[in-house]
Amino acid sequence: MNFEKLIQERFACKAFTDEIIKKEDLDFILESGRLSPSSCGFEPWRFVVVSKKDNENLSKICFNQENVATASHNIIILARMDLQAKDEYIKKQIARFCPPDDAKFEEILNAYTYETNTLNPEQLYAYAKANCYLALMQMSLAAMSRGIDTCMIGGFEKDKVDSFLELSYPFETAVILSLGFRKEAPKYSKKRLSIEEVVCYY
Repeated sequence: MNFEKLIQERFACKAFTDEIIKKEDLDFILESGRLSPSSCGFEPWRFVVVSKKDNENLSKICFNQENVATASHNIIILARMDLQAKDEYIKKQIARFCPPDDAKFEEILNAYTYETNTLNPEQLYAYAKANCYLALMQMSLAAMSRGIDTCMIGGFEKDKVDSFLELSYPFETAVILSLGFRKEAPKYSKKRLSIEEVVCYY
């Protein structure tokens, strides 16, 4: 599927068939998420794959949404909070291109974490969550390129999803991507503002 057709045909699928996504396609979607861009290259996420046997329980804490319940898989994208200079995770990320024994390591570490060092936990979550949406969109488009439908799920009881996954620091639930094969075609054509309403040239 070429990109123009892909962005025209992607839609928020509300119910899926019983067909299960092939492993190689699921792997491709997850790899697309892994390769997503992120601020400072921090990759502040983790992807948790929930299979069909657990969908009903997950759906109950997502306001009983049918797409969550009927999905072949749900990918829960977690935001990670250990994004400051003091954190070993970020030191490891920086060490990928500047060895820790390099004289400039601390200088580079502090330059990259200049913003995150000033953030409180609530702000760190918002920062990481914004990055998670990049991976969310990239995985959704990757799925569509393989003929797999998706729905991006922002409606869920966060504390209950965190408990469902038995999460602890540094991870918190950011957003969910439901995947599968559409049960029926979209009921409505794609409606968007006109290009003149959303674009201006400065």
